[in-house]
Amino acid sequence: MSEAPRHCDLMIDGRNYTVEVFRRTIRSVDAPKLIIVSHLINEIGKSLLKACLDGVRHFTPESHEVWVVDNNSPRQNLEWLLDRDDVNVALNRVEPLPPEAQEASDTNGLPEDQKNWGSYANAIGLEIGIRIIDPASTLVMFMHMDTCPCSRGWLSFLRSKISGPVRAAGVRLDKTRTPEGVLHVLGYMVDFQLFKELDLTLFPNLPQQDVGDNVTLKLREAGYDIFFCRNTLWAPELDDHISPDSPLKGVRVDRAFDDDWNIIFLHLGRGVRRSTGEHKTGTSLDKWLDVIHNSLIKSSTAMTHV
Repeated sequence: MSEAPRHCDLMIDGRNYTVEVFRRTIRSVDAPKLIIVSHLINEIGKSLLKACLDGVRHFTPESHEVWVVDNNSPRQNLEWLLDRDDVNVALNRVEPLPPEAQEASDTNGLPEDQKNWGSYANAIGLEIGIRIIDPASTLVMFMHMDTCPCSRGWLSFLRSKISGPVRAAGVRLDKTRTPEGVLHVLGYMVDFQLFKELDLTLFPNLPQQDVGDNVTLKLREAGYDIFFCRNTLWAPELDDHISPDSPLKGVRVDRAFDDDWNIIFLHLGRGVRRSTGEHKTGTSLDKWLDVIHNSLIKSSTAMTHV
């Protein structure tokens, strides 16, 4: 079942955003809604998003909806995305710049404060997403386009942690901005009805708060709690729990574990900046794509046919 493309105007942070919505899949309100923000300026960006979507499709048998909110990418870089029948797409045709920005620009060569525009754009994409999903949805998950689920059951695991006082569950806790730590918006699920009830927002307040940090802080203020996975980013010694035979052993990316030490979620990091050539350190794009498509998806598919 699908809907014809529709256009909508959304007033967000005092600015009107014209969005073209392509609805390909419709699931129940209880199916988690996965919102991924994209900005595809070249083939690198496209390959990152494709790998993410392929990982979601392969490792997520549970009922869910994927929503990609694209922030004004060139139309020719989006045709492949519109051809996918497993992804709902929202095309934002307005450059998502903060109020202090007078004209559209990328971050190449800009002063350091203007490089924060990327955080603002990410927040706009997520804010668009929460306005176009079914308002009765019970759970929403925010993801970066340079992430990839890598184990069946990952979504059910995170969902199982949202119980009682725990109303959000994520793959990584960050302590770079607050001593207690906040869930990183690269991958966390939240009770959407409570999100709306508390009037939460995803906008950053840099440098104190980055995109999505406000959700953790406001949930705690309201007396709720969060769950976060063990992750190798801040605890590289956790690599010792990974089998020597695993293709993820020693790979320099975020690796999040479930309670049984299975790796369930990966994050490359600096995806958009990698696509512009600004960020070149760490695991290479070729290595990232090889691990996802060959070591994980292809090998998993082969095992299911044995």
